[in-house]
Amino acid sequence: MDITVTKIGCIDKSIDGNDEYVLLTRKDDDLTCDEAHNWFFPQVYRETQQEAGGYFCRDVEVLQRSTNSVVAIVHHRYDV
Repeated sequence: MDITVTKIGCIDKSIDGNDEYVLLTRKDDDLTCDEAHNWFFPQVYRETQQEAGGYFCRDVEVLQRSTNSVVAIVHHRYDV
C-alpha cells in the first residue's frame, strides 16, 4: 500500500500523555478503516516499561474521511 502520513496536531493530556491526530491517505486505491488500522497500528504500538512514567501506546482510533483517507488518533500514554 502506498500511504502517506500527515501530522494534523496533538492534544496534550498533561501527565497522562497526548492524543496525536494524523491523516492517512492512500494514493493507489481506496482505504478502509480496517486497512488503515492494520497498516498503521504496528508502527506506533509500544508496550509499557512497567515503571512510573513509562511510555506506552496500545490504542489507535480511525475515522473515515473520504474513500482514500482516514484520520487516525494515536493515544500516547504514560504510567502514572
